[in-house]
Amino acid sequence: MSTATFTDLLRKPKVVLAHIDEGQVRITRRDGDDLVILRGRDIDVLESGVSLSSQVLRAIGRNKGDVEAALSDLFAWTSEFSASELKEYAAEIERLVYAASELGSFERLLRTQQEWQETASAYAMGMRPTEPVELPAEARPVERP
Repeated sequence: MSTATFTDLLRKPKVVLAHIDEGQVRITRRDGDDLVILRGRDIDVLESGVSLSSQVLRAIGRNKGDVEAALSDLFAWTSEFSASELKEYAAEIERLVYAASELGSFERLLRTQQEWQETASAYAMGMRPTEPVELPAEARPVERP
């Protein structure tokens, strides 16, 4: 986080605000609490991340620590997952919720949640994972590519 004085902000706003791309900018004031300037996207991520984390943590509590049941209760789309996929999703989200809450950084949690939801949406449309294609050990010429 960059820091500048309120006077700097008033005298050289472009210089102070140029640091916003690096993250938040703290504006110190002699006669009041500091101010923080951040991008709109950053506050959106923070609000969405805190909301998702709160929902998940409350659901885990209601389900006596059963993360799979908590996520199934919260998100109906988890019914598209196999038992092993639900277990994998629950383990990943649980780890990310605790890490994000502790670090105050929610981008990875939100991105992972969105990816799992998109996977469930693809499953609902009839798409399913396929087995990996096994390639021959040696390259061989083909008559017609």
